Amino acid sequence: MSAPAFLITGATGQLAESVIELLAGRGDRLLLTGRDKDRLDGLRRRHGVVGRIETLATDVSDPEGARLAAEEAIRRFGRLDGLVHLVGGFRAGPLFLTDIGVYERMLRDNFLSAVIATQAVLPYLGEGARLVYFSTPLAGEPLPALSAYTAAKAALVAWVRSIAHEVKRSGIHANTVVMTVADTPDKRRERPGMNFDHTVTPELVARVVGFLTCEESDGLYGSCVPVLGRFEFTSELGGPPPGAGGPR
Repeated sequence: MSAPAFLITGATGQLAESVIELLAGRGDRLLLTGRDKDRLDGLRRRHGVVGRIETLATDVSDPEGARLAAEEAIRRFGRLDGLVHLVGGFRAGPLFLTDIGVYERMLRDNFLSAVIATQAVLPYLGEGARLVYFSTPLAGEPLPALSAYTAAKAALVAWVRSIAHEVKRSGIHANTVVMTVADTPDKRRERPGMNFDHTVTPELVARVVGFLTCEESDGLYGSCVPVLGRFEFTSELGGPPPGAGGPR
């Protein structure tokens, strides 16, 4: 088959299903990986098609697990055209209450997992392949009590911009989706008081992933593509927004 084949890491996360539906809907072949076998089994029941959409339980933050995922993609599909790295983690808390283990976990989940997964797939990628990662606007403008999370995401962004210069020599595109909180049922249960007008839907994020994994994004290398919806940084110095008592 000539259809592109992608490795989707972190496929059991809250964003993944919309990405899977979009890429599968256009005919791509996908190997969905994650650590939660039960959730992977659910994905297989909903989306699985032998030879097209398959699953593999493995931990891509471990070099051996990542190597296995890349090799399995090649074995099952005969080719590998890119990586959509959805692995990540989040923790908040003030510095004086944040154990060093939290910093280590955030770096592993949000940065080192991307390094390990990319090193595993890179030997199999050729001209036109795509690498897609996920960050946050807080990586460039951090807020209090998010030092571990934002430092890890900032490391990821700097790393992607660096490797993009290396892999583009082989015609490979590495780019980052910069997004705010996704509006999902789980997030609504976790944060009932949140203003969800400032979130984005997983479907909107999936459309950008679709763009970054096709030829329409051929001009992008090392870009940070914002998917922020109505999210904004605010300050009392600026007063209320237009239409809410502010300037018109």
